[in-house]
Amino acid sequence: MSENEGMKDVIHTINKLQDVFTSTGISLGLELPQIAVIGGQSAGKSSVLECFVGKDFLPRGNGIVTRRPLVLQLYNNPCEEYAEFLHCEGKFIDFDKVRQEIVDETDRETGSNKGISRKPINLRIYSPHVLNLTLVDLPGLTKVAVGDQPEDIEYQIREMLMEYITHDNTIILAVTPANQDLANSDALKLARFVDKEGNRTIGVITKLDLMDDGTDARDIFENRLLPLKKGYIGVVNRSQRDIDNNKDIRKALASEKAFFLNSPYKSMVNRMGTKYLQQVLNHELSIHIKSKIPEIRSDLLKKSKEVEDALKSLGYTENKEEDMGKMIYILLSKFVEDIQSSINGGNNEVNVHEIKGGALINRSFYNQFNDFFDGALESTEACDREIGLAISNLHGVRNALFIPERAFDKIVENLLGQYRGPMVSCVHHVRGILDDVLEDSLEMLSQYPTLNKEVKRFVSCEIDKREKETNQHLVTHIQAQQSFMNTRHPSFKPVDWNEGSKKEEPAEKVHALPADNKEVEEYLYFTGKLRLVLPGSKGSRDAICTITKSEFSFVISPTSFLSSEVKETISLKNVECNSSQSKKVNGRQYILQRIDNRPIYKGEKYLELVSSKEDTGEWIEAFKSAGIFKDLKGSMQNLAQEATPEDSPPSLAKIGGMLKNKSSGLMRNLSIRSNKPKNATDDILSDRGLQDQSKMLKKMIENYMKITDTTIRDLVPKYIMFSLVSSTQKYVREELVGDILKGRNTDETKAELLEASKEYSQQIKELLDIQSATHKAMDVFLSIK
Repeated sequence: MSENEGMKDVIHTINKLQDVFTSTGISLGLELPQIAVIGGQSAGKSSVLECFVGKDFLPRGNGIVTRRPLVLQLYNNPCEEYAEFLHCEGKFIDFDKVRQEIVDETDRETGSNKGISRKPINLRIYSPHVLNLTLVDLPGLTKVAVGDQPEDIEYQIREMLMEYITHDNTIILAVTPANQDLANSDALKLARFVDKEGNRTIGVITKLDLMDDGTDARDIFENRLLPLKKGYIGVVNRSQRDIDNNKDIRKALASEKAFFLNSPYKSMVNRMGTKYLQQVLNHELSIHIKSKIPEIRSDLLKKSKEVEDALKSLGYTENKEEDMGKMIYILLSKFVEDIQSSINGGNNEVNVHEIKGGALINRSFYNQFNDFFDGALESTEACDREIGLAISNLHGVRNALFIPERAFDKIVENLLGQYRGPMVSCVHHVRGILDDVLEDSLEMLSQYPTLNKEVKRFVSCEIDKREKETNQHLVTHIQAQQSFMNTRHPSFKPVDWNEGSKKEEPAEKVHALPADNKEVEEYLYFTGKLRLVLPGSKGSRDAICTITKSEFSFVISPTSFLSSEVKETISLKNVECNSSQSKKVNGRQYILQRIDNRPIYKGEKYLELVSSKEDTGEWIEAFKSAGIFKDLKGSMQNLAQEATPEDSPPSLAKIGGMLKNKSSGLMRNLSIRSNKPKNATDDILSDRGLQDQSKMLKKMIENYMKITDTTIRDLVPKYIMFSLVSSTQKYVREELVGDILKGRNTDETKAELLEASKEYSQQIKELLDIQSATHKAMDVFLSIK
């Protein structure tokens, strides 16, 4: 095979691929090697292309003539000369009809009033006068919109040109008239923007015969002005007068040769002219295509594999005769597998973005469930009152000698009844997680709306059923607990009378202060109430706080009957207290934090406290006396000045006086309250004997309820897993397929379940179109000898 024949084959290969992509409308994301012709209006692009062919076949006129990309494929054919379009059948012998068909096809796509379109026209020309070559003639750059063209026509054309010339596989043929300053060439500006080194740009200089007398373009052709790696080539086309007089192109080519022989360029005449330009383009394109063919073949194989994988992931099969029931079974098996793995774990496609399914259920057992229970149980104060009322009412008119057993049963029954609400909340919470798992797994059936709807209906009904059963199981357990109080439980410890009636320490102690000021400073001790903001965005709680010279401690009362109070102590070594007026509450804010930036409490860098307006003065004095107070600039200075006019911390003797005043005020308040009339209930509940019995009974109830609470919190997750989660999984695994196919014994009824959605059908069609285009493109490569 000669070199020319080898070049002919590679160019024909790319031409066939272009035809495949144009006819299918699918580019496969491949950028084929090509030559893009760009230039401003009236730069002479059309004349250059017509000289290649030796025929007048391109539209001419004022304004934008080329309004769609024209893919011009030239085939050397020694036998005959004709043209073919890809969009219509038949040979065109008359090239005037070729021109008219280009105009008509452009108007069919864009309208007849100068509109533009990115959709290309593919034209093949077979002639003995051409070399094998493929070029893309692009619309000329313009500045002003005409007709019904949009105002941004310049931007639209520029964007269209950029689509073609940006890719490295494109050789740029930049056409510039010689009577225009090269530095102002629109074509070269655009080419240099995408090809900064000038490696794939060929400059074409037209209208050399129209340059002013005494001027020439030798500097350009000698590559000294705006140099390009592939250089510049000069051509002389027919003038407008020649075109109007129908001057034959072959005569024009002869005139072009005569011009160069009698011009300043005669020393480089062998590198000038239309024929030389055609030879250069043929050679450059052939070499370029040969270097890119392995890459294109590799990209096609990769694209083919991607399409096959996409079709497989969508469940598409070419075997239309496949048993419908079998296909339904395969789809549901994948659905079941996804449900199981979402709950049990072990899925190959591990979710690394969020916690879902079984992991959320497990977390609920140890977090949300405890929150549900803790939030529903009665407070200690309410339970104390109920115990006293129960004992008093059960004694009736009799004097209280013994604690009535019925009081124990009644209070425990009431406390057990409070578990029903949180139990239902626990079940409903897990049911919500199962609903989310169902929705996620149904995504794989989204292409079959009817099957998706049926699966959702059956599984949701099963979850509803299991939710009700689970609630009933848990309610039954509570009823069983209420029906018999097992006071002989091994872990239940009866309370001794002396232990139950033992006096409690008073809630607030008032410490006597030594008379000596030195001892006062050594034994600084102040107790009051602060609002403590809990770490981790868990809200805030009232706390009884105590501060000494070396420590800060607080006690938070239990939130429910069975919860414990929180006691914490923080060392004040290397600790400072930053304080400012709080805008959120009517009081003052205090931030305790370590100077060395280490955590101060449960891994937190600071502890936030808030005092009420009434207690603010005392707490400022206390923190100052401890030597850690730091008043932030712009904080509530007036209140601080009222508390202590001096800038230095107050003496501890003054704090001692403040504590004494506080204790005497407290006693006064108590004496005032003691004189207030009481109602009968409060009077009875304040009876010392009743209070002793209440304390003893409360202790027994606490001991018993701790056993019951542990049992309930342990059993609730187990009931939910057994009766709700595992039962739903078992239904999906063993019964769902049967329920779906029940009553669907014919292929027609089964086909209804597999009727694809419009979106799925469109997606499959697009993938099949891409697959078809890929196969056709591969066939082109297989045809290369």
